[in-house]
Amino acid sequence: MLYTRENENQRMARNVKSKRALAENCASTIYALTAAIDAKDHYTFSHSNHVAQYASILAEALELVAEHIEIIRQAGLLHDIGKIGTPEAILSKTTRLTQEEYEIMKQHVEASISMIKYLPSLDYVIPSVLGHHERWDGGGYPRGLSGNAIPIGARCLCLADSFDAMISKRSYKEAMSVEEAIGEIRRNQGTQFDPELAVLFIQLIESGKIQIHNDGY
Repeated sequence: MLYTRENENQRMARNVKSKRALAENCASTIYALTAAIDAKDHYTFSHSNHVAQYASILAEALELVAEHIEIIRQAGLLHDIGKIGTPEAILSKTTRLTQEEYEIMKQHVEASISMIKYLPSLDYVIPSVLGHHERWDGGGYPRGLSGNAIPIGARCLCLADSFDAMISKRSYKEAMSVEEAIGEIRRNQGTQFDPELAVLFIQLIESGKIQIHNDGY
């Protein structure tokens, strides 16, 4: 299946009422899950909120239907929920992860999906959450998807997630400036990032339509 803007909008339009009801009914569940993230790791909680905002602004600029934008926002809030199961020693490590630790960290994607599957009312966020570490060139994980085979919501999350990580100061790295992060996105458009979405995302930052968060972590 190819996830183009046109066919995803058509698919969402066929399910407008059900998607709107799901968005309204799941608010309390999403709040509870994000509170659980906050209790485990405040950085992940703040990061997820930033990703949700940046990705939904990008989705709106793409002129996706309102229900799809809301699904992407919710997926942004939940994309790292699997880190609840990641060992705290890895989450809070002050130096770079070893290859073994990195492989454990990567498991948070599948862990997120395993948790969401127990909440059938939220299963509509799974494609975006599952695909947010895929790469346009096929070099990502967990499934090695490429191009338009990656759901458009996942492509939005990939940009938002990467950007917020780059401009965030962590115990093991300094924050990049916004200008440096934009440069990284430009260098990786067409490889890591959907090239069309990357250009639009940069335009949204430079125009001020995306308000940058810097919580100091």
